[in-house]
Amino acid sequence: MKHSLLSRPTSIALIALNCLPFSGSLPLGSQTAFGAIRKAVVDHLEAARKAMANRDEATALQELDRLLEEQPENVEGRLWRGRLRADRGAMDRALEDLMEAVRLAPQNAEALAARGYVLQKKRELDAAMADFNLALRFDPANELALYCRGLLHGLAGNLLSSLQDLNGALEVNPGNVAALQARGQTRLLRQEWDAAAEDFGRCIELDRRDPVSFTGRAAAWMAKREHENAVKDLNEAVRLSPGDPRPLVQRGYAQASLGNKTEALEDFNAALKIRPGDLAALLSRAQLYRSEGKEREAVEDYSAVLKAVPAELEALLGRASVYYVQGEVEKALVDYTAVVEQHPDFAQGWNDLAWMLATYPKDPVRNGKRAVELALRACELTQWEKGAYIDTLAAAYAESGDFDAALRFQQRAAEHSKEEPPEVQAEIQGRIQQYREKKPHRELPPRREESADAKKE
Repeated sequence: MKHSLLSRPTSIALIALNCLPFSGSLPLGSQTAFGAIRKAVVDHLEAARKAMANRDEATALQELDRLLEEQPENVEGRLWRGRLRADRGAMDRALEDLMEAVRLAPQNAEALAARGYVLQKKRELDAAMADFNLALRFDPANELALYCRGLLHGLAGNLLSSLQDLNGALEVNPGNVAALQARGQTRLLRQEWDAAAEDFGRCIELDRRDPVSFTGRAAAWMAKREHENAVKDLNEAVRLSPGDPRPLVQRGYAQASLGNKTEALEDFNAALKIRPGDLAALLSRAQLYRSEGKEREAVEDYSAVLKAVPAELEALLGRASVYYVQGEVEKALVDYTAVVEQHPDFAQGWNDLAWMLATYPKDPVRNGKRAVELALRACELTQWEKGAYIDTLAAAYAESGDFDAALRFQQRAAEHSKEEPPEVQAEIQGRIQQYREKKPHRELPPRREESADAKKE
């Protein structure tokens, strides 16, 4: 069903696993879209209003064209036609009308907000923000400006400002589903799981036909580890959008979290049948294969992802780990090196590469000096608070022959690992004695469900 931007807010596309925040269509209309139009307006404008009420966009455009031929400086006509053209995707022509509307009425908040919307769609974000700010200066309760500025704040990572603007839009119109969805997404990013679930639940009450609200609430359930509730919502999302692979991927992830690996694989395969090469589905299936010890299949899927996106972090890290577990150390070294080069602020990449260079049993692989450099960087990135990474640094010093430093950092690792499981604490304590005896640590990667990097995490 096509939703007009002049009739109701359209949905914001929410991706739980593989999409940019705040993407999708924006609502161009507001409750006051036609309320400010004077009843004494010319016949063409009234005819356009009636046509829009009947969802007859073609007739509405014809009436607005005739109006503006007769009265080219009619602000309402420019505003309406600009909105309608934007709703139909003709952004350049919409901008022409809205530029003229703002020229004719520079303090008209509706015209400024509408122009800002079109600029936002054209990715001219600074200019869009300026229009929204100006619109809200003249009308602090302008729903469209509040909503769209909230989205821009979200895109910029200013989540508190985003939340404030979306709250303002919802004060004006509590039934604005798009604003509720956007606020729910903002609350997900702020890790306010209960509030996010509440927002998406309210969306579902207002419109049970929108799959975005179900996938959004499912994301909140999954963050709360309520995976059964997530599956229920995602069942509905899949039913409502049978041609969209994203709810299937999300449901597959929830099923895997419940231990339902057969159902998870079915969902990932179904998503790839809809969209062959879907990166989220390939990556999720690779992780599933890896957890089941299906190393060849995991490498194939990771490689397919990396063929499309060579620097994709999870794929590089996952494939490196599989290669390491398989004993294909040279290939693992290439992928781990790519991780630290492409993602220099990702501490785990530095740590995992350091661990391999410090502890792998075969001499040609090990490099104590390089391992120390890598492990130091991992510790610096985590402010020396991660015991597992300090443990790696100690192993690196042991490999380089500096057992005094190895013992000192291993004791420090023990102090930072008191919250770890008993078996992990026992391993760390055991290495203290090992370094006292001036013995470096050697460890083959375990061939089991838990990968090398998961173990170190």
